[in-house]
Amino acid sequence: MRVLLIAGVVLLAGVAASAGSAHRTENDHGCNVRLKGLKMLSDRQRNLVNLRSKDTTIMAINALPQPHPTPKTRSTAFSRRIWRIGAQITEFKLEGDGDIHLVLFGDGAYLIAEMPEVKCIPKKARDRKAMIAVRKKFEARCGRPTDRWQPLGAVVYISGVGFFDIPHTQRPHAVNFAELHPVTAIEFVSGCGA
Repeated sequence: MRVLLIAGVVLLAGVAASAGSAHRTENDHGCNVRLKGLKMLSDRQRNLVNLRSKDTTIMAINALPQPHPTPKTRSTAFSRRIWRIGAQITEFKLEGDGDIHLVLFGDGAYLIAEMPEVKCIPKKARDRKAMIAVRKKFEARCGRPTDRWQPLGAVVYISGVGFFDIPHTQRPHAVNFAELHPVTAIEFVSGCGA
């Protein structure tokens, strides 16, 4: 499966590279406050989240119906589980809210994944140790992010909690604004010293 994943991602990497860089215009500074509980597994419904990851694909996540209005609670099955996908991280950046913003590409589609700033993760957050460990692992392997987009190209298996973001100007993104937020695990297949 790893060979197929690598081959598929390598073939699609050219398409991803030509699709342009991701852009985000949120003006958050410091710790994220908008839907912070959902983004950091510290909301009142955090115990509804199944922490056992389930394999899926970026295309399958993109095919989910976009809820209207954007949920502010764990009202969807997508937001009540950790999902695991194989993807290429095409680029990454440090956001103003301290999150590491990852652009994922696979199956001809995009998906955003985010790793919260360690100091911003509440003590009551579920799977807090996993969130801290995955960010440290990413930075140790791929380098510390900056406020400028950095191309990457690493192929990974990445896991995170399903989250529907509000539609905004970031590009590329899932067509339904689905994300993996927070990321809880990463396994490097190639790139970043795998």
